[in-house]
Amino acid sequence: MIRRTLSLACLASVAALVLTGCMKKLDIQTMKEMKPERPAELDLLNMMVGDWTNTAEIRIRGLDEVLRGTGKSHTAWEADGWCLVERSEFDMGELGKMSGIGIWTWDPKIKKYRNWWFDSRGESSAGTATYDEETRTWRMKSRGRSPHGRTTGRGTVTRVDDDTMEWNWTEWDGLKLIKFAEYSGTSRRK
Repeated sequence: MIRRTLSLACLASVAALVLTGCMKKLDIQTMKEMKPERPAELDLLNMMVGDWTNTAEIRIRGLDEVLRGTGKSHTAWEADGWCLVERSEFDMGELGKMSGIGIWTWDPKIKKYRNWWFDSRGESSAGTATYDEETRTWRMKSRGRSPHGRTTGRGTVTRVDDDTMEWNWTEWDGLKLIKFAEYSGTSRRK
């Protein structure tokens, strides 16, 4: 009861401050000036722009055989160059076809790249990435949901040359106790 009363009092105080003019008056010029500059860190993502063909090996817990997959993806800048969007289609062999969308951007507050993934197999995740210029390697981690439940993932993408990237990804349950799958592959720019 006391917590609720305090919450209502805080909310009333904030509303009173806003109504009494503590908030800066906005006009078009002020709003234009509030728009931040596009972070230069986003330019590093240019290496991912283009049309790609992908091959993969997939090892899934409980299956004795290694599955092979092929796919294609198109990656381009959207939102005036503030986010990179990847649209992918894969043939996962006996698992069938799937499609997915990935989004990347830079977060200046945490000084890391943020990324999201959504696909037609019901998986979604949110993660972060860093790039090591010396090794030409992206290191990524994520947390998400799949038909298995909560997931934790980690992986790398190594830039072999301007038109080739090798990658790997490992996915566990949300507590990282059970490994669900390991993916590895190569992406080549068309």
